[in-house]
Amino acid sequence: MTSKSFKKSGLFVLALIITLVGLTACGKSSDNSNKAVEVNITVNGGLNLLSIAKSKGWFEDEFATLNATVKWHEFQSSVPLLEGLVSDRIDFSFIGDGTVVTGKAANTPFTVISATGVEGNQNSILVKPDSDIQSIPDLKGKQIALAKGSSAHIFLVKALEKNGMSESDVKIVQLQPDEANAAFQAGQVDAWGTWDPYVTIETSADRARIVESVKTMNFVAPAVMIGRDKFLKENPELAAAYLRVYQKAVDWVKENTDEAAEILATERKMDKALVKTLLENTNYINEPITTDIAAAIQTTADILFATGTVTTQLDVNKNVFDNSYYEASKK
Repeated sequence: MTSKSFKKSGLFVLALIITLVGLTACGKSSDNSNKAVEVNITVNGGLNLLSIAKSKGWFEDEFATLNATVKWHEFQSSVPLLEGLVSDRIDFSFIGDGTVVTGKAANTPFTVISATGVEGNQNSILVKPDSDIQSIPDLKGKQIALAKGSSAHIFLVKALEKNGMSESDVKIVQLQPDEANAAFQAGQVDAWGTWDPYVTIETSADRARIVESVKTMNFVAPAVMIGRDKFLKENPELAAAYLRVYQKAVDWVKENTDEAAEILATERKMDKALVKTLLENTNYINEPITTDIAAAIQTTADILFATGTVTTQLDVNKNVFDNSYYEASKK
């Protein structure tokens, strides 16, 4: 074989190898593109419709059509949830308005994609039935158990401010709900800042009395659905599907309260009648972020900045909400 022929033959072989490698790479790329996306959904304490959808397998069914699977997580409050967002372990969940502010102030990578309620899940300040504490001013100098950064914490800050007080007037004891419950029952703290189902459970059993709540103080306390920023950008169709399933849960529970109570009572090991009462007293929604809801969250942001709870003045109209995923879910 001549040198020229050898070179031509060698170039042909090289071209063939490159082509085969390219085809192999394309094959691998195709394999990766066909790999199911794992969607991490977090139940954030209490009684909620994510638990209903989980029991029914609705997310799994919906996501299967989009080549996605579901992995479930659960936290008692929003603080560890925010940590999960930072570490890419959570894709979807719901939080209160206070956590929106504290999370965004800390540059946590999430976006609010819908509103799930405006009543703050019955955030309340509880005391023992025989306590001398009758009003917010009576809390001065008292120990209050709560999860810092939670919606109950934000409610307390607002309640104190409305009564001309601040956090420095009380002694906050940082405890997660179950720990706070134990400390409250043992008399180790004077009051407990919490939400449902804890509020209804303890008051129904005459183990606690409400000093003030979001309802008695007429506060608008939005709860919202959130998605992790990177996941939303890479999987907008899954975000829309997620909200479609949540809407299905909202509609279903209104028509099937008894069955919903059975599901949640079994899951939470609670009395079914009590759970049914909780469901009937809760206005579950799935709506876009309106100007009123945005204004309520801005008020929370302003209060938390003024009190020094956060050091960043948040403008909720900048990189906080995105209704496009909600709008896509309705198409």
